[in-house]
Amino acid sequence: MKTWKQYAQTYRDQEDIFDFARQGNLRGLVDMFAHNFDSTAQLNTDINSRNSRGYSALMLAVYNGEKDFCEALLRLGADVNSTDFVGNTVLMAAAFKGNLNIFKLLLSYGADSKLINQSNMTTKDWASMFGRKDILQFIDENDPENEKTSKLKIIFRFLKLGLLAFKSQHRTKK
Repeated sequence: MKTWKQYAQTYRDQEDIFDFARQGNLRGLVDMFAHNFDSTAQLNTDINSRNSRGYSALMLAVYNGEKDFCEALLRLGADVNSTDFVGNTVLMAAAFKGNLNIFKLLLSYGADSKLINQSNMTTKDWASMFGRKDILQFIDENDPENEKTSKLKIIFRFLKLGLLAFKSQHRTKK
């Protein structure tokens, strides 16, 4: 960019659903929805749209620990099994962050704990990789058939995922 004016044009003048999700701004969400209905009372905002990094608003709310915002999105019809560009689910995000309340909320809305990402990591792998004992205990107590994966295999899958994410980012920049 050559001038300040060109740079300034890249700024948004209004917050969007992704900003609201990061902040847990329920008022902003309500206002956005109140102003985005057409004449047939259809919503003009895609609740499942993804940002440039591949995250849905629900994924961002999960990453930021915004449980009430997560529930609001789910009640509005957000896809509880939405994924980012490398196949990480919102349930995997909750396992990674270690937020048991959000983890349980997502399951209550039908999140599929059996999904895997592009490197074959499971929700349990994410919890194990980052030492989320509450999540691991909950999984073990509620799904006794869940298989145990070696720590080495989980690390390998995580590294593979990093390479896939790197490739994905470079593909989108070209």
